[in-house]
Amino acid sequence: MKMMPELKVKDTKKYGQGVFASDDIRKGRVAYVLSGEKMDGLDLIERINSDKEDINDPLQIGKRTYIDLDKISRTFNHSCNPNTGIRKTSEMFALRDIKKGEEITYDYSSVIAPTEWKMKCKCGSKNCRKVLGDIKSLPKEQLNYYKKSGAIQGYMKLVLKEIESGKYEIPKYELLALQKLNITK
Repeated sequence: MKMMPELKVKDTKKYGQGVFASDDIRKGRVAYVLSGEKMDGLDLIERINSDKEDINDPLQIGKRTYIDLDKISRTFNHSCNPNTGIRKTSEMFALRDIKKGEEITYDYSSVIAPTEWKMKCKCGSKNCRKVLGDIKSLPKEQLNYYKKSGAIQGYMKLVLKEIESGKYEIPKYELLALQKLNITK
């Protein structure tokens, strides 16, 4: 079994803490496996509504299944030009060679099924989208790059097929929770 590279949490000097490579990480190598407590959509909504969880914190790993990310997993920042992608359920892998000392980032939009959720982007990359949304908000060429690179979670591949066929619907419990949080229109 291959060991994951050593990582370091430190200040980004731009937007709080981030996770950085302690050594070079070769393209294709696992950088980290995001982890935490597994929960269903109703548990997530309950935690958000009771202020035990922020809507931006969990990682969606299934159509109605999430991981309440642990502290280090929550510390990985977004980039519109990420150096890692997410495959399988929550495995971060290098999309390109990552140099020692470089911040490790992934594209949050690539792991969010269609929803009304949006977030301002502060990544500062030259191709910054300024506002993050769900998987449908990704520019077509960027989504195709993630698909070709294998940077699409297993469940998201099924969601994308449903989207393409016109059969995907946002779960009603999620719409109700988003309305309660004043996130939908």
